[in-house]
Amino acid sequence: MSRELGTYSEHDAEEAAQLVGYGLRPRLRPHRDTDYADLIRRYNEEPAFEQLVRKSAAGLGLRVIGITQRAGAVFGTLPGSVFETKLDHYARQARQTHQREAERVLHGIAHLAIAACCFPRPEDLADDGYVGQATVSTVDNLVRHACRELSARVDESEENSDPMADAPELERAWRVYLRRPEANSTSDGRAAPPSTEAIVGKALRYLVDQGMLTEAEDEELSVKVYRTTGRYQLQVRELAAVEAYDELLRLGVPAGPAATGVIRFSDSGMLY
Repeated sequence: MSRELGTYSEHDAEEAAQLVGYGLRPRLRPHRDTDYADLIRRYNEEPAFEQLVRKSAAGLGLRVIGITQRAGAVFGTLPGSVFETKLDHYARQARQTHQREAERVLHGIAHLAIAACCFPRPEDLADDGYVGQATVSTVDNLVRHACRELSARVDESEENSDPMADAPELERAWRVYLRRPEANSTSDGRAAPPSTEAIVGKALRYLVDQGMLTEAEDEELSVKVYRTTGRYQLQVRELAAVEAYDELLRLGVPAGPAATGVIRFSDSGMLY
């Protein structure tokens, strides 16, 4: 590669595309693939190659969130990208328009709550070695706690004739969330799709499929525990700029290592 002229060889272009391709395989880790690790090393050491990777990604409708040996190549989507996933599509469970809107809100708040459960403190996000964790019940309990807090605030503001100005996004969501049962039992004992635990479970499994979380069985408690990966940590660092994420933290996510349990959402409701 000629750094002076800013030109790239066919081999350079091929390697840049390969690195983007590795990033589109979310469960692949650089420490398990030497070629992947070598390309990440080149990306971090050669500014010209970094520029080529970014241009290659942009041509596919992707933007670089971060590329590290721990997380791998992590990309978000640009508007109109073939890779973007809309919440309306992700949460398509209802046929009527107002029901689809409710599902979108429920699934969006579930993803925010997972991020808040896994990274309850700013220092957790800043620590590259930190591994957060969550379970279905801890995430659901977090949201219900936030719902009760917001409900109490609304009642108090109405009594004082002083409309509540803070937490506008969650204030709209808690009404929808609290109307759903925590877990409906079906004939085979699984949570029925309308329940909030089913919605949280869907979100956790989606994040596992995307290489954001890993899952393991806690034999003592007989529950699945989901743990964060470096890939997810990079995503949540961006999510931390979203107002609703901060609102959840302010409404009572437990702090400290005892807290157990991004996606990135745009203003238009895109799920990255």
